[in-house]
Amino acid sequence: MAAGAVLVCAFCFILFIWALWASPFYEKGEPREGLVVWEIWHNGSWILPLRAGVDIPSKPPMFHWIAAVTSLVSGTFNEFTVRFPSALLASLGVLAVYLAAARLWGATAGLVAAVVLATSPEWWRAAVSARVDMTLTFFMLCTFLYFYFLHKAGGGIARSLLLALFAGLAILAKGPVGAALPGIAALLFLGFMRDLAFVKRLYLWISIPFGLVVAGSWYSLAWLQGGERFFLRQVVHEIVGTPLGAAGHNHNIFYYVPALFAGMAPWSLFFPALAIYLFRQRRRLAEKELLYPLVWFAAVFVVLSLALGKRSVYILPLYPAVALLFAAWWSDLSLGVSAETGWAKTAVYAIATVFGLAGVTLAAQAVGFDVVAAAQRFVWPNSRESLTVMAGALNDFRTTLFFCAAVSLLGGVFIIGEARRGAWNAVALSLAIVLMISLSAIQSTFHPALAGNYSFRPFMARVRAETPAGMPIVFYSGANKAAQFYARAYLPSFLPLQRPAKPPYYILIRENEWLMLKGKRGLTEIDTSETTGWDGSERLLVVAVAPGTDIRLPDTVDAPDEGDEP
Repeated sequence: MAAGAVLVCAFCFILFIWALWASPFYEKGEPREGLVVWEIWHNGSWILPLRAGVDIPSKPPMFHWIAAVTSLVSGTFNEFTVRFPSALLASLGVLAVYLAAARLWGATAGLVAAVVLATSPEWWRAAVSARVDMTLTFFMLCTFLYFYFLHKAGGGIARSLLLALFAGLAILAKGPVGAALPGIAALLFLGFMRDLAFVKRLYLWISIPFGLVVAGSWYSLAWLQGGERFFLRQVVHEIVGTPLGAAGHNHNIFYYVPALFAGMAPWSLFFPALAIYLFRQRRRLAEKELLYPLVWFAAVFVVLSLALGKRSVYILPLYPAVALLFAAWWSDLSLGVSAETGWAKTAVYAIATVFGLAGVTLAAQAVGFDVVAAAQRFVWPNSRESLTVMAGALNDFRTTLFFCAAVSLLGGVFIIGEARRGAWNAVALSLAIVLMISLSAIQSTFHPALAGNYSFRPFMARVRAETPAGMPIVFYSGANKAAQFYARAYLPSFLPLQRPAKPPYYILIRENEWLMLKGKRGLTEIDTSETTGWDGSERLLVVAVAPGTDIRLPDTVDAPDEGDEP
């Protein structure tokens, strides 16, 4: 098992960590969290770090604390240190799933569970992003897993306190949902096992207060510092409002069905076979250690489906449960004791077809057929510019495209041959290699090139160099989070309807706003960003405002707030 654990750690390092620094921030989500980390790292505001020195953060600080510690230990603050908590906790989560599956069904099952989880696109995306979701998922995973093994061990007061600690840390990652979902799954599991008496062996009279102290201590201190603003932001808006759709991500009750299939592709093509296997084992679920991960999956899926506010990343805590169920089935499949061979082969043929199409597409792009650009006619008009940028980025890496095309084509051929002879562990290994190479190429090569076309990092570096030290810089209207992050300083914004600070100073202004002010006496354009930002609407300029200049526009309104979700 130790050798397997080392292998899993190496696999996760390649997938998540080794190119974590390569892409600059360009969307609003990552720099938004980075601004909170900067406040801790720069000013030591550990309890209630105000984003850009003004805004109450929307999430508890567990993610930001880990990132700040990483920055302090490394002596630097950059994209790597801000993203590192997600990559680290994603790796530890994969390792925990490996150890759990290996203990339940053997080392091979553990490796399969680890590979399925690590290479699921949604898990990988969260692992390489500076967002709080993986931090929440990891501590929820610890809570889910530890409860099950605590139940098998018979409970105990010391173990119950450790369970409460995990639940409290999960709350500190993103709120009460971190403890609520594991609690619901635990009660359902005990109900199915007809063992509700086990609740007494959890010593709730002390474990619940202990967990509340772990989480509540920060909430209390932050409330003392932030007062009503903190309460409205973190409690009313986030804890109460988000499930009710206040964040604006309202979707129908079936939203998570396609989201799960996409988030676990290509492994999700095996879901029909896995579902049939679980149905056939329905009378032996507890005996085969399948009941708890199945209840875990169902509890998270159903509860979050009933909430109005939905995002694909919200169901990330059920991915480990699916990986565990998958590993148990795959173990029986490889031993020849599973009757779903035909369904599994059908899934392999479908995956091989996808690999083949992907390989041909990449090879065609590499030899000069602009397949990506040709696809523009099939997408929404506002996405066509992004496809053009993507095509240009791909054409700069033709050798990598050829390599990925060859890997995809050969991988498809190989898994068909191995499936025909029933070598299912070889199929899993082949899929792992193809997905590892593909995801690594995206992280280290293609995504940095794409991100470079949208990032304000080089522009803000010039702004810092071109503006005198100590001279104020403000945003003309709503602040851009990525530009704020790379400024490494407080950059306030003002409403054009209000009177700004007394000149001289510099303003960062959007191009469409500058067109209304251009030519006015006392304004001097200094520099313009190369990029328009991810949404194609935010080319920024830095403009010097001379003494005595009034830049108010009577018919101008402030840009809308960016919000806290992408």
